[in-house]
Amino acid sequence: MKSSIGHLIKQLAPSRYHRGTAMAALVASAFSVNVYAQEYATSQTSSTTTGQLLFVEAPGTITGAANATGAPDNNYATLTSSGIVVTAVSITGSSTLNLTMPTAIPANKRAFVKIQTPTVTGLSLDLGNLVNLLGLLSSNAIQVTTNAGTAQSTLVKDGANNLYIAVTSSSAFSTISLKVDLANYTGTLGLALGYLSLNVDGVVSYENAPIGACDLISYGYSGIDPNSTGVLGVTLTQSLQNPQNAVDGIISPTNFSLLQNGAVSVVTSVSETFYLAKASASNNELVAIISRPPALANLAVLDNISFQAYLGNTPVGAPQSITSLLSLDLLGLFQSDALTPVKFTPGGSFDRVVVTSTTGVNANLFTGLRIHELASRPPVTFTGGTVASSRVGDATNSNLFGAQTGGSGSFSIQCGLPTDYTYALYQVTAPGARTLAGTLPSTITLNPDGTFSGTPTTGQNGTYTFDVQATNQFGQTGITSFTMVVENALPVTLVTFKALSEGQTAALAWTTSEETNSDRFDIERSQNGKNWVKIGSLASHKESKVNQYYSFADAAPLRGSNYYRLKMVDRDETFAYSHIEHLNFDGVALVYPNPVTASQNLTFNVGDWSKVSRVKVVNAAGKVVFEASNALLSGLNARNLVAGAYVVQVTHIDGTVSSQRFVRQ
Repeated sequence: MKSSIGHLIKQLAPSRYHRGTAMAALVASAFSVNVYAQEYATSQTSSTTTGQLLFVEAPGTITGAANATGAPDNNYATLTSSGIVVTAVSITGSSTLNLTMPTAIPANKRAFVKIQTPTVTGLSLDLGNLVNLLGLLSSNAIQVTTNAGTAQSTLVKDGANNLYIAVTSSSAFSTISLKVDLANYTGTLGLALGYLSLNVDGVVSYENAPIGACDLISYGYSGIDPNSTGVLGVTLTQSLQNPQNAVDGIISPTNFSLLQNGAVSVVTSVSETFYLAKASASNNELVAIISRPPALANLAVLDNISFQAYLGNTPVGAPQSITSLLSLDLLGLFQSDALTPVKFTPGGSFDRVVVTSTTGVNANLFTGLRIHELASRPPVTFTGGTVASSRVGDATNSNLFGAQTGGSGSFSIQCGLPTDYTYALYQVTAPGARTLAGTLPSTITLNPDGTFSGTPTTGQNGTYTFDVQATNQFGQTGITSFTMVVENALPVTLVTFKALSEGQTAALAWTTSEETNSDRFDIERSQNGKNWVKIGSLASHKESKVNQYYSFADAAPLRGSNYYRLKMVDRDETFAYSHIEHLNFDGVALVYPNPVTASQNLTFNVGDWSKVSRVKVVNAAGKVVFEASNALLSGLNARNLVAGAYVVQVTHIDGTVSSQRFVRQ
């Protein structure tokens, strides 16, 4: 629909751990409500009635009836009823507008007829009282019916303060009839000639389009007037102020709907209804941003303020009192007048929420609630994994977002971006403390933005598993586990480590600036970065405080990718790894040496033998003189070949064949 239903919260206090400044940093949301498939009236019919008594007429009129079809566009049809009293006899005329939808609206599903505030002319009526207290709808001065079932209607407002008649029926219906008739008004007019006019913009209903996993459903409408019971003639302070502010998406300390009772000596109950534009998913949470009025001095009355979800007229779940929804931390916020998030899962699909405030007998304190915003949201789904490792003596450079979980997945958080959440250790009461959730070294801190900071110290190496709670701007939370490995300090301070290709040789070079209790460097090579083989070793300088330089040559690199790393081994055989260097030797010989003598082995430069299905050696006449289907890790003894020229063929499991000519001397 064209009228704005509003935007929702962009930032709100994310969690009990980081609420100090966050509660004050409130801004309007950049998120808009999902737009669902809508339908509008496509045709209309209208009629008027003129009341007559002798020569006196009281006509009903209607103008611009076609303006009420299609989407609401601020072009209005105007229905007018006029009345006159002659010798204590009331004469009135009426007007009726029928709006027909293209498809039937299911039973108990709402259609919203956008109108303007009714106007009166020539009648000494207080329109505010007429709308808010006497009730045009309840008196049938504005009569709403449907072409099937028993219709029910109420006045509601959206976040832009537009006025609607919300219409439901006990049966599926396709036509809504609006009749304006002062004759149906049950009060005592006793007035001269007057007019009651109603401007109708159009009608909109929301179809049952599927709800996505992350669809945010706002309360598009709020009741224009609370239901008040038990007043017994006692005049209350205005029961409801600015109802539309609870559904306009603006979150600030000064923007709220105020529902209140009064300091009275009788039991009173005041309730406000908030309507979803569309029914919520069954597992959605009801989230609300509330604060207490200054007059609410006794928090004990919070037990008498409750939320109740409904689907149509059927309650969903049990009513939830404010007290039951406030933890100790949140209760403290509520006492300090801060904006406070509350949430609960009703336990089924719901399309409206009623907030009720009740006073007890001889209540001397004001009872009420400020409601800043409401919405229906899916719960937070949060998965973790293993974050990048840290090392003793090195500043941590890790975050939650790069976490991996074996082969089964990685970090994820449903709905919104990771930056829409704040993060905190869950059930870890202090740095270094171990609880049910595990812990981190006392020197490492998890920051609210999901990054880690700090430097592990000696003795803090090991594997740490801990729980993290993510909290979004609505106060919704999700909890999952993460793991961090803190590796031993390097036995040496490695300044550089480089690998360069020099022809068909891999030249490795590294520099250390300090060595303590160091024993050696083992040089390891891999073709896939996972399976490593030791290809050499160099002794270290044991103890050193100056730069030391080392080099190593791999004269027979693998064909294709070659990964290299240093295993830096201490005297007690503890060790740590360097970073990985990569070289590629696509032009490396398949076999060597070439030529080969009878006293040598012919070495195959295959790399990963698991990818090889067969090896053949063919002589100059084309005859296969050697064939094997297993890995030839030790090579082929050239003594078994007669002197001459040969071709070696290596067939891979993917069907590709590599070949090279060599000579047996």
